[in-house]
Amino acid sequence: MSPRAKKFGLDDINDFLSVGLTKIIARPSIHGYKPHDKQIAFHSAREKGRLYIGGNRSGKTVGGIVEDVWRMKGTHPYQDTPPAPTRGRICTVSYTEGIEMIIIPELAKWLPPSDLINGSWEDSYNKNKRMLTLNNGSTCELMSYDQAVVKFAGTSRHWIHFDEEPPKPIFDECRMRLVDTGGKWYITMTPVDGMTWVYDDIYLPGQVPGGGYRVIEIDSSENPYISNAELELVVAGLDGNEKKARKEGKFVQIGGLVYSKFSIDNVIPSLSVGQLEKIRTWTHYGSLDHGLNNPTAWLWHAAGPNGFIITYDEIYKNETLIHQFAKEIHERNALEGRQPPAIYVGDPAIAQRNAQTGDSVRLAYTQVGIPIVLGNNNVSIRVEKMNRHLENRRWLITEDCPNLIRELQRVRWKVYANAKERHNNNAREEIHKKDDHAPDSAGYFFSLMPDLHIPITEKPEQRPGVEIVQELLGAVRPSVGPNYYDRALTQSLNRPHTEWTYIDEHMGGEW
Repeated sequence: MSPRAKKFGLDDINDFLSVGLTKIIARPSIHGYKPHDKQIAFHSAREKGRLYIGGNRSGKTVGGIVEDVWRMKGTHPYQDTPPAPTRGRICTVSYTEGIEMIIIPELAKWLPPSDLINGSWEDSYNKNKRMLTLNNGSTCELMSYDQAVVKFAGTSRHWIHFDEEPPKPIFDECRMRLVDTGGKWYITMTPVDGMTWVYDDIYLPGQVPGGGYRVIEIDSSENPYISNAELELVVAGLDGNEKKARKEGKFVQIGGLVYSKFSIDNVIPSLSVGQLEKIRTWTHYGSLDHGLNNPTAWLWHAAGPNGFIITYDEIYKNETLIHQFAKEIHERNALEGRQPPAIYVGDPAIAQRNAQTGDSVRLAYTQVGIPIVLGNNNVSIRVEKMNRHLENRRWLITEDCPNLIRELQRVRWKVYANAKERHNNNAREEIHKKDDHAPDSAGYFFSLMPDLHIPITEKPEQRPGVEIVQELLGAVRPSVGPNYYDRALTQSLNRPHTEWTYIDEHMGGEW
């Protein structure tokens, strides 16, 4: 026995064990993890894809990292997972702010030293390759969204964790890594960027039973391990939208919704032939927002007495020629019970002539029997008219107009590129030109309408035409939600640009 070993007596052994046990107790690890209710729901979900969306400090990142640890260990307490060794990937916002400041500290916190090679983080983590390897052979690569998309290719993975919202191309590339293994992916995020592709492609399908995704939502106040009093102090100075995103974990339109008065109460079921007959005496209009690579949006409106408007049909297509639209418009006008529009109205930019042919979109429609008057492209006028009709429920939209319904809930005001600029400048008065084709079409129609005047003393029985409207409002409410639209019609086809491509870039263009 060496002299050093002789000096290491029973008291020293007790002291050594005492210090070690104290460190284990003080240091959190997977063995001391006590998930709250929403974290349990997240861990228990068996769908291929999961969206764990919540406010800041709601426990979403912790839940995601613990899920990663269980999958690396091959011991998941809530569901069956592939046995170790497994191959995983964690993707986050950037190397410094994401990997070094958040992911690595959380992994080091929840991984027991017994799972590391030689019980050492330094021996387990290869900083150059950004690869963590456990002593059971499981690997986890750490990647960031500031890397090129091509870096996210490679061999198959059993699981992928996106901490905060990934860019769509990176998400798509990562999902391809899961095909061979039938692997799982999950996103843990706070929706600070508003209604992005995650809202359309994951959140909304996740609200529908059988949609293939599981959505778990959590307000920061639901986390039992933080002080609600402190939380309220932090969020007290945030504006409404920022508070909804950062505390409640809700998708909001950054910059504010343009058509903020729209609600599901403005939506009614399809009109029957009999109901169409009852509004034949109203003035009927067709409205156009023209596009080629972007969708063309045609809408049918009926304007009745006392400011009542019913929008009851739409065509929403891209890569379609004018004579094809004209054929379909004439066919719809001839349907039973329909009254053909007395007036067609469209974007003033359709009067622009092609430099080579001398023709214009307006002339092309006139030649096929659809003469179009030019609407007013003043944004503030049409937005005010549309919101006022929506607010007073004088504008009703049937479920036959799913793209109009969808886009009215999405169109937002333009915002500055970052939060600092948004804070230092007044709100912008320009509409963000994306997914706004059907509302623009409606806007040209409303530019012809007089201002809505509702007398203070008005009673329902004094309104001409109110019986028809009451009949429509009394019908069974359709099952229309924010995801009610035909997605196929809105996909970009990436076709070559033409002389008509940019007509819709700004409402009305330059004329």
